[in-house]
Amino acid sequence: MNLHDDTMIILQNMAESPDEILFDDMIGFIQYQANQKGIEFDGFFRTKWEIEADHPMTFDNEYFEDENRSELYVYLAAEKDKEVFSWLEYAWNLTHDEILTENIIHREIYLLKEKGVTF
Repeated sequence: MNLHDDTMIILQNMAESPDEILFDDMIGFIQYQANQKGIEFDGFFRTKWEIEADHPMTFDNEYFEDENRSELYVYLAAEKDKEVFSWLEYAWNLTHDEILTENIIHREIYLLKEKGVTF
């Protein structure tokens, strides 16, 4: 097994669980996996997490747990990495009424940045 296959299996298990499928939960898991691949934007996630470990109170828990910031990270990572795109595509298509395309990713990035979401 590899990271891609393992991630898809876990996403599929999440989708098959009897509980409500939550896109935010899938985004959180995809964020973790993209971080494992070393994908960063403006130091988010790994570099800023390491700074926080060395200098507590630099960033609060809300900074790292902000769902909008996590979504932005995943959308940007999906633009950059085909595996991340495939994971996001699976989660999106399962939970939304439209098929994920690059244009939709661009739209979601734009909307989040318009809301003021940054790293």
